[in-house]
Amino acid sequence: MINQLKVFFSRYVGMKKWCSILFIMFVGLFFVDGITRYKHLVLYCAIITSVFIIYYERQIVKELVKSHVFKFLVLLLIAGIYSSSISIDNSMSFKYFFNTIAEKTVLTPIAFALVLSQLTHRQICQSLLIGLGLMFIISGGKEFYAYYVEYCQGIYPFSNYNHRFIAEALIFSLPCLLLLWKTKGIKAKIIFVVAACLYGFLMLGLLQRGAWLAILVFSLLWCVFNREWKLPLLVTLIVAVCGMGLFVKFHERLSVLTYKLEQTSSSHRFGNGTQGAAWDMIMQHPVKGTGIGDKVYLKAYANNLPQYQQWFFREPIGPHNFFLSNWFAGGVLGLFVAVSVVLVLLITAFKGYRCSENLIRYCYSSVFLMVFADFFVRGWVEETFIFQTAIASAFLMGMFLSPRRIIQTSAK
Repeated sequence: MINQLKVFFSRYVGMKKWCSILFIMFVGLFFVDGITRYKHLVLYCAIITSVFIIYYERQIVKELVKSHVFKFLVLLLIAGIYSSSISIDNSMSFKYFFNTIAEKTVLTPIAFALVLSQLTHRQICQSLLIGLGLMFIISGGKEFYAYYVEYCQGIYPFSNYNHRFIAEALIFSLPCLLLLWKTKGIKAKIIFVVAACLYGFLMLGLLQRGAWLAILVFSLLWCVFNREWKLPLLVTLIVAVCGMGLFVKFHERLSVLTYKLEQTSSSHRFGNGTQGAAWDMIMQHPVKGTGIGDKVYLKAYANNLPQYQQWFFREPIGPHNFFLSNWFAGGVLGLFVAVSVVLVLLITAFKGYRCSENLIRYCYSSVFLMVFADFFVRGWVEETFIFQTAIASAFLMGMFLSPRRIIQTSAK
């Protein structure tokens, strides 16, 4: 009996902590640049752990295949192979396919879904929220350090576009920040106020209207999901009062920010700009596609510049649109599969939201809002990549596997 208990605790209690830490690190480091080796280390640990899980629980593979998210990820693999094979530069496309589609978008969430299968629903949700909090701390801390370095060089905040790359981290980490508002107690409210001020500073520093719109839509929908009306009124009042005071005092130093807030044009996105150029190239091969990969798009853009003198940007630039990017890459098939992957994540998350409560319900709604804000709001006006579905895919497949693994273990 004692030996059995030792085996039980060494295999499951220690395993749960390990699996939780792996997922927290995966989420927390997801959008941090310059630490690829550490991300790979976490991924390799997850792969080894998932192989260990499959060895001891072989039935879990059959359960994983039943997940709708898994099926659409396999379909994405097929579309990626097709897009690489018809590409104008096969070597570039296949390199992008293996690195971004096969590894980041498919293999990574599957490995972490198997890791999450060892946890209960509540433990998975706690790990997700802790990971999102870590994401905000690491990404935000790195960005504040960059602001400090610029300030020492005489560069004031909101005067350049060097801080827009934290947009995804701000969108994805927002649920953790908003959860502080819902947490009872004065300490939680104080932490929320401090974190909200830091978040607002980083958000303004993006100088990116697509990200601002995504965060706004995310916040409004969050209020609807959580039936929260006091927070938006309070934030509107604070922003109005503080905003007027800051702009009056620092009007000259905030000229770039003022321009972005008052700008009414599309920054040459439409017509003969970024999205207009993408549309022109898509129409060359609307069904077949041209090839997957950002470098392939830039190469095609450069090749087409001589015959499209009306294009505003004379240097290769991206399409700034998630849907046009995938249509260009894989034609009708590429567009259909990319949109289908996003839709299945939204549908799965919304179903989970309707069938759960409390913390689990909150996490399902958070995943829904992350995907919707990043792809269906920001994705219309900015470049967003399919690998950013990895967190949502891992979470939803992990939640799918968790109760089924328990049932299978009990049956044995």
